[in-house]
Amino acid sequence: MSRRALSTALATTALAAAVVSIPTAHAAERPDFQLPVPCGESWTATTYSGHSPAYSVDLNHYPGDDTGRPVVASAAGTVTASGASGGWAGTHVRIDHGGGWTTHYAHLSSAAVPAGTTVQAGQMIGRVGNTGKSQGAHLHFEQTLNGAGQPAVFDGATYSYTTRNITSNNCASPTNPASPAPVSTVGDLTGDGKPDVLARSGTGSGSLYVYPGDGNGKFGTRIDNGAWASIEQVSGVGDVTGDGRADVLGVEKSTGKLFVYPGQTNGRLGTRIDNGAGWNAMRIAGTEDLDGDGRGDLLALEASSGNLFRYPGLANGHFGNRVQIGSNWDTMSVISGAGDLTGDGRNDVVAVEEASGKLFVYPGLDNGGLGARIEAGTNWDSMSSLGGAGDYTGDGKDDIVARQNDGKLFVYPGIGGGKLGARIDNGAGWNFDY
Repeated sequence: MSRRALSTALATTALAAAVVSIPTAHAAERPDFQLPVPCGESWTATTYSGHSPAYSVDLNHYPGDDTGRPVVASAAGTVTASGASGGWAGTHVRIDHGGGWTTHYAHLSSAAVPAGTTVQAGQMIGRVGNTGKSQGAHLHFEQTLNGAGQPAVFDGATYSYTTRNITSNNCASPTNPASPAPVSTVGDLTGDGKPDVLARSGTGSGSLYVYPGDGNGKFGTRIDNGAWASIEQVSGVGDVTGDGRADVLGVEKSTGKLFVYPGQTNGRLGTRIDNGAGWNAMRIAGTEDLDGDGRGDLLALEASSGNLFRYPGLANGHFGNRVQIGSNWDTMSVISGAGDLTGDGRNDVVAVEEASGKLFVYPGLDNGGLGARIEAGTNWDSMSSLGGAGDYTGDGKDDIVARQNDGKLFVYPGIGGGKLGARIDNGAGWNFDY
């Protein structure tokens, strides 16, 4: 069911108590199912009489468009189906949890795990979409026993024929992702003249790390910047504090406030600067400088409209009035600022088109707008984050850093003209960070 259909469903649904006791066969054998979204996120779950298959749950993360948000395994198991279903479910994932129990995740924009993969509770398996017979981006979810739909159980509570807000307690897995940007590029935070990378731990306090760039497409020993579990989105950005150093952006989960964290020269961050609330309805990405004034700018995709805005950076840790630089950007699953990939002396923007999986480079213009896009590759829907903030390979050309869904990190050398060279493998294990 879509958002637009929600009011119709509510009119025909008997909304009873949030938690009801409905017996299910062999309940003692049921896995410890959790909400299939990242730990701490609050979603609206809707079930209604006549939903097919029976007891299916539609999940939405209000406000705004859910497209591209991570979907995680409700419990540990083995993936039995993944990808295009060829039917109403669109792109989907099905997981066998043993004992006759399965879960089904439908209408996805992309699947992150192939059939045969063993997954843990909280592990990312795909992203929310609007594929198949869907009328708006949402996650269609089912719990099935021996092929028959069962009232969904999340964290021990059974939900049936009701609409309620639920907060995810799916927090056990170290591979649990938080936001659509597991790894973010940033400028030089260590003072050595080489650009660095940000990543956040997926366990415990959600520590934020700076990985110093070595200048050869590789990264050095990480620097711990403390607990960041309260921050929902993280991105590197150019200098918006006027001190000549790159800074970091973060959106706080509980308040929706955007903060600028001033970069130091030792891989650490200074006292944050409050940029106000309302940013949890936006997907943010920092850039080095799009309008040529020497200060970092902020890209923000407005979920409700699909419009892309540029917020010009000032010199006091704040941003000026926004300027719309694009529309229909909700068709992009990953968006990031980049360095100069075209060789014209201006910084660019990179994005992955959700429908095709193609990577595009959008050349920056002198007025802070974007030019006609350049196709830079295919099969980029396998990447959960990407960006570029300078020359990571030491060849004088700006590059892209990308994290693959399986946890591998790659540096793609820029070769000019918006094209990329053979990638440099930085190993696996980056799915333990976001």
